[in-house]
Amino acid sequence: MEEDIKLINATLKGDQFAFQHLVEKYQHYVFTITYRVLKRREEAEETAQDVFIKVYKTLGSFEQRSKFTTWLYAVTYRTALDKARKKNYPIDSIDDDDNYLQLENTFGESPSDAIQQEDLQSQLERAISRLKPVDASLITLFYLHEKSIKEIAAITGLTISNIKTKLHRLREQLKVLLEEQLQQEIHDLL
Repeated sequence: MEEDIKLINATLKGDQFAFQHLVEKYQHYVFTITYRVLKRREEAEETAQDVFIKVYKTLGSFEQRSKFTTWLYAVTYRTALDKARKKNYPIDSIDDDDNYLQLENTFGESPSDAIQQEDLQSQLERAISRLKPVDASLITLFYLHEKSIKEIAAITGLTISNIKTKLHRLREQLKVLLEEQLQQEIHDLL
């Protein structure tokens, strides 16, 4: 966090390389959020660029009361939602199956463990992609980006109790989706 504050202060003094470092540091997170909302790679990439332009122009309004990442995610989330509303995107479509989320490898280094990890990541991403964009964003922020409920509230503008309720329901919904996917996989194997 201290490094972010130094980069922000340097950027505000006109150091473009400091801002470039911020972009490089957070581009994956920004893209992941925009992709979860928009579900279209090209739109997510364009929106991620728009987010960084907006961040550059409004960086002086960051008051350092919260983490920079919380402020950045709030800007990202709202920008992506605005884009989705303007384009009136259907929430169930997905144009690209590339993997954008990186899960920590908790398995050993054997090839079978690597395959198992890839399958787990693929199944999870497929299940998340079937959720509504807002719901997919909540799951992504909480479980994959390990944001606190308070940080998610600051990002999304939702109340803490609303987020807790949604996460509880979404866990149940993900369980059902994963069970359906696995049952279909077993059926396909037989």
